[in-house]
Amino acid sequence: MKLAKAFSESDAKKVQSFILYGGLFTTLAIWTKLEDPINLPKMVVLVLFAAVVLGLSLPAFLVVRNAESQNQKIGLGLVSLFLFGLLVSTLMTDVKYTAIFGEFHRNNGFLSYLAMTIFTAAAILSFNIQSVDRYFKFFAATGLLLTFYGFLQAVGKDPIDWVILYNPFITTLGNPNFTSAFLGLSGIAILYLLLTAEKRSHQSFYLIGLIFNLYILQRSGSIQGVFGFLIGATLILVVKAWIINKRYGQWALVSSALVGSPVALAVFNVGPLASKLYQGTIRNRLDYWHAALAMIKDNPIFGVGIDRYGEHYRQYTVQNQVVPGQFADNAHSVYLQIFSTGGLFMFLPYALLILFVTYIGARAIFHSPDSNKLKISSIFATWVAMLSVNIVTIDNLGLSVWFWITGGVLIAVSVNANSIKDLGPDKLNSKKSTSHADQVFPKTTIISFALTVVVLISLVPNLSGSAALYYLKNNIRPAASESHAGALADEAKRSNGNPQQLIQLANLALSRSAVNEALPMIDRINQLDTRSYYGNYFAAIAYEAKGDIAKAINYRETLLNLDPWGTDNMLQLIRNYLVTGDSAKAKDLGAKIKQYYPDSQADIEASAMLAG
Repeated sequence: MKLAKAFSESDAKKVQSFILYGGLFTTLAIWTKLEDPINLPKMVVLVLFAAVVLGLSLPAFLVVRNAESQNQKIGLGLVSLFLFGLLVSTLMTDVKYTAIFGEFHRNNGFLSYLAMTIFTAAAILSFNIQSVDRYFKFFAATGLLLTFYGFLQAVGKDPIDWVILYNPFITTLGNPNFTSAFLGLSGIAILYLLLTAEKRSHQSFYLIGLIFNLYILQRSGSIQGVFGFLIGATLILVVKAWIINKRYGQWALVSSALVGSPVALAVFNVGPLASKLYQGTIRNRLDYWHAALAMIKDNPIFGVGIDRYGEHYRQYTVQNQVVPGQFADNAHSVYLQIFSTGGLFMFLPYALLILFVTYIGARAIFHSPDSNKLKISSIFATWVAMLSVNIVTIDNLGLSVWFWITGGVLIAVSVNANSIKDLGPDKLNSKKSTSHADQVFPKTTIISFALTVVVLISLVPNLSGSAALYYLKNNIRPAASESHAGALADEAKRSNGNPQQLIQLANLALSRSAVNEALPMIDRINQLDTRSYYGNYFAAIAYEAKGDIAKAINYRETLLNLDPWGTDNMLQLIRNYLVTGDSAKAKDLGAKIKQYYPDSQADIEASAMLAG
């Protein structure tokens, strides 16, 4: 009995459900007893659901070559090309742990992108024009659940005791900017459901939901979601007017262009609306983007390594930053993040996939009958809004998962819109296919179960390590130094291959003055990651604490290459040079500070040390 087969209608519905529940639970997933309560749980949920989707979709993937739809073939081909580029860039990354699992508190590594592309590929084969309303309902439901949580945070009834130092509207995404972006994008889905609802009660529900959605969006203080929603809503309303009357649509299009131009310019602090809409954080992003472009210039083919932007940021950042000494572990632009970390091998197929989805989505709007135009234009509007938001946002998993799902759904809908036969449920709802599905489905269930077990085995150590770190930080008294140091050392042995966990453990050990216990961790960090900033920094302060200034100087000099503009390190290095009697190097470094930052506080301190 062959496993290969295309989706039956029942199979397609199962796959759709796991994709959509995967998106919903990835966005909502948090676990407060982990050191990373936001992104690590999201990665685990995302990869688990993707494993199930892959197992259920494997028979359909095996017969893709027989697809009659060129859109499906091209879309799946570009997804495969992106996966190949991702694999190559992962293999070329110097620190494989980070490449696979992603950076600490980000988790945008190979596993996360693999999972999201599985969702895209499965969505291409399982969705059609009839089932796309499920996508809107799940996306809208996720947004409404976040809205409700945001409302609890607004009235001070948050059930979780987050330690929040700024805007409280972090919801389950960990940052008000992400909350803003998600609510703006999901608001487009709510708007579509409002416009297409037939019952008055449903219309009222969606209208109230949209109002609260936009209220929490406004309270987040971020304009990412505002612009995303405006872009998507405008496109939907223009198409809606066009369907009613072509002349109305033309007027709506012209009006949107006239109103939208000054709004778009205001984002970059240009025009009369700049004083109301411009946010100063765009200047910080310019620093992040300059660093990303510098990385791309030096590493155009493979990038600096999957999710390794943060480890290279200090080296490639501009000399005079908006906020002196600021640090970023992400380019704050999905496109620049992928290009700078994955190089052309990863970015080129990513860009081709985006262009293809955008092209066929726009074409589908024009080729579809009026009865489907609003539905297709709403998916396309969501897609375009996501593309716009991705210019200035981080590839947060709770957001990104819906971007990849939306791309797959748009390709699937374009197949139906152009009246092309495909391997979706419409064609395969036959007795032969259904009968075969009944026989094969248990095999796909077994495959899904096996893949889920593999995922759990792979990710449980990450969860247990994060839980242990949370416990060590919050439940062991610093006063019990001996037992605390022993617990840190034991956890370091269990985390021997995880440089990110070792960095956190070493930092905790140093903060509790357990220098001798920290040194083996630091040595292991530097073995795993030869250019680790924290590995060298921790080594320097550890040896300074032990009075071994000569060794500390070696690490400080390495830091000077990793962080060429860092004046704190320069000042400490001057102190170390003076202690060891190397006044010539101290003066040279003092001259460098004066050259870089004349009359600054660092220049004043360096001059005082050298004069003394």
